[in-house]
Amino acid sequence: MKNLSSLFGMLAAFVLICCYSASYAQCDGDMGFLYGKKTDCQKYGFAIVKADSNGQHVTPTSALSLPHFKGGNKAMCRYINKTKVYPVNLKSQKASGTTVVQALVKADSTLEDIHVVSTSGYQEFDDEALRVVKSFPKICPATQSCEPIDFIVQIPVTFSPEEEEAKEKLAEQKKLVKNIGPITLYFENDRPDPRTTQDVTSTDYKTLYDAYMGKKTEYVQSSGKNLSGADKSNAEGQMTGFFNDSIETGYDRLVKFTDAIVELLEDGQSVSFTISGFASPLSNSTYNQHLSSRRIESVLNYMKQAKGGALAPYIDGSKPGLTITKNPTGEVKRTESSDAVSVTVYGLAAAKDRKIVIHNLNVY
Repeated sequence: MKNLSSLFGMLAAFVLICCYSASYAQCDGDMGFLYGKKTDCQKYGFAIVKADSNGQHVTPTSALSLPHFKGGNKAMCRYINKTKVYPVNLKSQKASGTTVVQALVKADSTLEDIHVVSTSGYQEFDDEALRVVKSFPKICPATQSCEPIDFIVQIPVTFSPEEEEAKEKLAEQKKLVKNIGPITLYFENDRPDPRTTQDVTSTDYKTLYDAYMGKKTEYVQSSGKNLSGADKSNAEGQMTGFFNDSIETGYDRLVKFTDAIVELLEDGQSVSFTISGFASPLSNSTYNQHLSSRRIESVLNYMKQAKGGALAPYIDGSKPGLTITKNPTGEVKRTESSDAVSVTVYGLAAAKDRKIVIHNLNVY
């Protein structure tokens, strides 16, 4: 009997602990909901303040959890920032202000009695703040001893010209990544790390790019070395165009792409892409597979160093949001016959084969 009593006691304690955890975890520090607590979303001017019916601020306890936006405070910030439209006439005036909207979060997760309790000083801002809060999806309700209850919340919504400019810049970066299309980057013969079978390298693409561009004259002259007349001029002209329009342009696009995804990831967006590596079929297939892998790694090394190393934790996986699929294809498979020039190291066909392609770009 004593053992049975102990068992029931342990079971009751377990249930109490579960109830406590379910209740209190909803308003832990990571949610950033506590009044006065600094959050990552403060740069947008958003916070959620819980208040009782008298407008007094409320602190959660072991028995009382507070209402919260599904996905946490960051999700709420992203929703407001995405939904909110800055009034055009106030935007041109560079006006700013904060509207505090109060709402009753019902036990069934719906919002009622939504109204302004503190004006921004501009009717347009107040109207827009009301519209945004009224559009909220269902909010996780407050709970008292694990039972959903009605609860009043106050949501300050801030409008500032700086925030609007940041929002527009983010939209531009998102559009850039979505529309930039495949990015092709080219390599000098057998680079990086010639005559090795390693799949990794410590060399970054910027170093390889600078060295390759430094040999532009050598490649142009060598491309027409065994030719004469119009054929020689044509070969040299094509190689010059390849350096200017393909190698240089590809690097410029890489820089813009890298800068853009840093902005997107730091704003909480998710980015994914595939990076495929290729080599010319002048070496054996096994060697080309390793070379393709090194070429992919050299581009990732560049990206890790860019913007003061901001991308490194995303690439290494210590920060979430970036998904990279590596595809070391190896040698390019040719279907047509090649002339003597195209199968040489300095030929245009071989130069076009030595590449990586960043593709399947997605922002979500």
